[in-house]
Amino acid sequence: MELTLARFVHALRSADLPVSPAETLDAFDVVRAVGVADPVLLHDALALTLAKTLEEKQRFAECFDRFFHQLAFRQPAKRTLLRGVDADALLARTETLAGPELQALLTGILRHDQGELAWLVQRQAEALDLGHMQSLRDRGRLAGRLAGALGLDELRALLERGEPADAPEFATALRYLRQYVQEQINAYVDDQYRLRVDATGRRAIIDAALSGNLDQLPPGYHAEVDRVVQKLAARLARQHRRRRRRANRGSLDLKRTLRDNVAYDGALFHLHWRRRRRERATVFVVCDLSSSVSRIARFLLMFLYELADVLPSVRTFGFSNRLGELTGLFQQHDAAHAVEEALFVWGKGTTDYGQALFDFRELTGRDLDRHSVVIFLGDARGNYYPPRVDLMRDIDRRAKQVFWLTPESAEHWGEGDSLMRHYAPFCLRVDTCSRLTDIERFADRLLTITRPS
Repeated sequence: MELTLARFVHALRSADLPVSPAETLDAFDVVRAVGVADPVLLHDALALTLAKTLEEKQRFAECFDRFFHQLAFRQPAKRTLLRGVDADALLARTETLAGPELQALLTGILRHDQGELAWLVQRQAEALDLGHMQSLRDRGRLAGRLAGALGLDELRALLERGEPADAPEFATALRYLRQYVQEQINAYVDDQYRLRVDATGRRAIIDAALSGNLDQLPPGYHAEVDRVVQKLAARLARQHRRRRRRANRGSLDLKRTLRDNVAYDGALFHLHWRRRRRERATVFVVCDLSSSVSRIARFLLMFLYELADVLPSVRTFGFSNRLGELTGLFQQHDAAHAVEEALFVWGKGTTDYGQALFDFRELTGRDLDRHSVVIFLGDARGNYYPPRVDLMRDIDRRAKQVFWLTPESAEHWGEGDSLMRHYAPFCLRVDTCSRLTDIERFADRLLTITRPS
């Protein structure tokens, strides 16, 4: 029971229930006290110990039911589709054609022995080490291997050879049994995946968000990816706080240290550190909020505002044709609400980069100086409006550094209404940014640039 309970706790953690080691020890005491004879009592006792909130109790109930009812072949074969087929005769006909695994499987199905079927699958699953699934790819691969171990490949080969050739009613029954077995194996492996890897489906969403293009992410997944953004930003902020503490002392001033410790015969009692003060930069973020870039802009803005305590002053602007400042909006509302309102207000027009650059220069005025870092996010597709390269040149001249993040790769910059080749010479870097990992990498670089020494 100790091993079973440990596996159950692992399943709860996969279902996003934060079960601590101390709570796990409490659960062991609870099981010793209430026993396992009464499943309702066991469920209620463990729920009181391991689930705190209403949401956690709902997840606990789902996970408990799935974990303690994870037998294979819970749904029996349909007797109506096997009507008229003599089970003993079919088993006798296949005995010389099928191996022991397939024969045992067919025997359990035709005689409706669900316990024997569950034992067959459990034994093969342990031999295949099904508990080490880590991804959706593993789920599909292991389902195929489990089907092969139970003799399904052999059954498929029999049917492809036309066996049994002289009994079409038996061949029809075997074709149904092949489909039935495959469905039951898939259901069993899916249950194991949800128990051991991803009970809520969130991990698959997270993996897709980290590896796929954000502009193809369905809106229904935004809330889940927002949580990913918060976790990535929190991790990045912790890393840079540590770097800042290490950097605060500066580098060792070796000459002064040796000179002041000559009297101690080379023993270094007094250390001197060389510090170089640097003013904190102001970051200006200019986002194209039109439909072609809006989803990437959403997550970049959220990422930067999750880093507010480690970044210097951040001013945010959004545009489709006319440009407006969003800084106050983010100060008054949480990031998700502010992003949605910004997209609604400033993301509806026909994209005009020349007009946006003019408005940006008018709004920033003299605030743009040698301590400023300017970040543009957009595909630079200006619908054939004038690019106003003179304004981009002036921004580059006045600011310390200019970066451009674009969802398009360099080979598309010269196509159609793209203005990227006009703006790229005035940027220190132009980076392709279409995934969360791209945003995280850029935010890491930005924190390094703007960190005061």
